[in-house]
Formats: sequence, structure tokens, C-alpha cells
Amino acid sequence: MGLIYKPLISSKVDFTDILKDLPDGENMGGLPQKVYFGYHADVATWPTKPAAPLNIDEQAVLTGDLTMKEGKRMFEMYLTDDTGEFKIEPVGESDGKSFVSRLSFFHPGLSSKVLGFMNAAKNENLVFIVPDNNGNMYLMGDALRPATYSGSPDGIGTSKETAGRRGASMEFTYKTANLYLYEGSIPLTIATIP
Repeated sequence: MGLIYKPLISSKVDFTDILKDLPDGENMGGLPQKVYFGYHADVATWPTKPAAPLNIDEQAVLTGDLTMKEGKRMFEMYLTDDTGEFKIEPVGESDGKSFVSRLSFFHPGLSSKVLGFMNAAKNENLVFIVPDNNGNMYLMGDALRPATYSGSPDGIGTSKETAGRRGASMEFTYKTANLYLYEGSIPLTIATIP
């Protein structure tokens, strides 16, 4: 009896030309002066990752909204202009590549709110929605992995000089197999059960 050949269904994405694509010539760096955060455990549903995408654009976009559990919501964090950065770092050995995304920013002042946030967040699992200056949003967190506090790259404190910058720098990291844009809503109102 001979072998029967069955063609495999390809899970590869169809490539296409990738040309210069800067709508209205916009390609501004940095972040606006806010990001959004919440507890990972307070998320009710996550947007879905692409399943067998047919084209290259679909491979990088999450579908649906991040929603919060009843009585929970996300919150806004102010950042000093030109201090917010979202970086993506490829990591891993051959045949085991993935990404670590890093959100870093500076929040001015040493108020009880910012110190309380750092006390609560330092060992917690979090989720962030990070907008950029071009209208894109990035979700740091998924059903399996949270965003976590990784340190204070530019320090926390009063600064030495009266002209120095008093406040707290923070960095959060999120490990992910693939990179996605988030096109859903930001749940800033308290979730209720309909």
C-alpha cells in the first residue's frame, strides 16, 4: 500500500510589499502625556489574537475590547512630556524568538498617590494600554502574562539642584510571543453587569 499525500494547510501569513506608509506624513516619536493601567486580575475579557490570519496586516492586530470585571476599571497615569517611551526588544535563542516590551516614563512630584501606586505595583501583576503620538495603541498584558514593574531607570527622589527634576521614573515590562496593535476601547468607567 502506497503513501497517501495530504497537502498541509499553511499557517503562514501571505507576504506583501511593505512600502513607505506614513498617513499624512506623520511619524512622530514618543508618547502623549498619559498611559492607562489596571490590575491584571481585574480584567474580565481579553481581546483575541489573530487566528490563521490571511494577510500580513491581520497578523498584527488584536480583535475586540479589553473589559474589566464588575466594579473595576482602568486608570490614567500622567507622564512628563518627552519622558514616555515604549520599546520592543527581540529576545531568545534560534527557533525560540519572542519579544519584551518596555514602558518607561517619569511622573513629576512625590505625592502620596504616586508613592502609593509604586508601593502597590512593585510586586503586582498589571496591565497597561499605551497610546503613541500617531494614534496607535499597544496592550501590555494578556490572559497568560502580565506587565510587571522592573525598576526606576532614572531614579526616584528630590534631585540635588533646585532646578532638578523631582519625581519618580518607572519602567514596566511585558513578555510576548508576538507583537500586536490594540484597536479596542479603554475601559475607564466602572464595569457593571447588564
